[in-house]
Order: sequence, then C-alpha cells, then structure tokens
Amino acid sequence: MREFVAVDVGPEGVGERGLATSHLTLRFLGEVAPERNDAIAARLADVARRSPPFVLRLEGVGAFPNPARPRVLWVGVTEGRQEVTALARRVRDALSEEFGPETEEFVPHLTLFRVRSPMDRAAAAELLAGARPAPPPRDVAVDRLLLKESVLSSRGAVHRTIASFHLTGSPAVPS
Repeated sequence: MREFVAVDVGPEGVGERGLATSHLTLRFLGEVAPERNDAIAARLADVARRSPPFVLRLEGVGAFPNPARPRVLWVGVTEGRQEVTALARRVRDALSEEFGPETEEFVPHLTLFRVRSPMDRAAAAELLAGARPAPPPRDVAVDRLLLKESVLSSRGAVHRTIASFHLTGSPAVPS
C-alpha cells in the first residue's frame, strides 16, 4: 500500500479548481507492506503523546517548484506554521530509522490542484497574479495524527485512514 502520515484539515472544499485534499501531509512513506503498520503505529502513537493540539490557518497561494513554472498550486499555512513544522519533524525523526531520513524540506501546504494542461496553467497564473480570488482563509484545529493509505484510480487518489492518534502533549510554556 502507498502510505503517508498527515493531519486532518476538515472536509474537502470544492471550487472551480477544487481543493484536492482534506489533509496536510507530514511525511510520505511510499509502498508499505501491511505487516509493518503495527510498528509504524507504535511510533506515531508516541509522537502523538508528546505533541500538543494546535490551530493552524490555511491562507494564501503559492506554487511548486516556483510561480514562474507552476506544477502544483497550493494554499499555505500562516498561523500554526511553527507547530505543524515541529510535528512533521517529530514524525520524520520517529520514522527515519525505518524509512530513512527525509531529504526534502518540509513546506506546510494544502494542494489546490496540479498543473496538467494549458487551462490549468492559465488558472494557476490568474490565481498567483491575484486576478482570480484565492480560497478564503480558514482556521483548522489540529488534534489528531493520521496514518493513511492512498489508492490510485482513474478518477484520482482515494485516501483511507488506517489509524488515528490523538495529540495529547502539553503545550510549551513560554519562559
């Protein structure tokens, strides 16, 4: 199974270009044999016990690899960016022995759409230039860590939650 670790960001939004996901990926694992899920779940449960819940704000648009040559258009994270980045680092550290170290920098984002056609390229250019409105900002309470599988079909990826872990850590106390 193709698996990844994510946080839930609520129901999928559907617009002209559709909000493609209802989760924010923290670490993509790739093909994983089902018998490995218990060990992965134990590590994620430990991460969740040490991680406090938090709120993040989805806001603004950007593109990978860059706005001049967009292949993926995304909504960014403003508030809660530090917290979700720390959570991703804990997940990546917990799974690095089994899956190797993560080589790419974590950029918290929610995919809007992939640029696959001239029409997609035009929509991306309009969004990035501000000629088309970006999705409105929204706050999301993050209180669970998810182990998910992704099944590719002719209609796109279908995601299923394999396991869910409540974030129960205490927030850091400012000094």
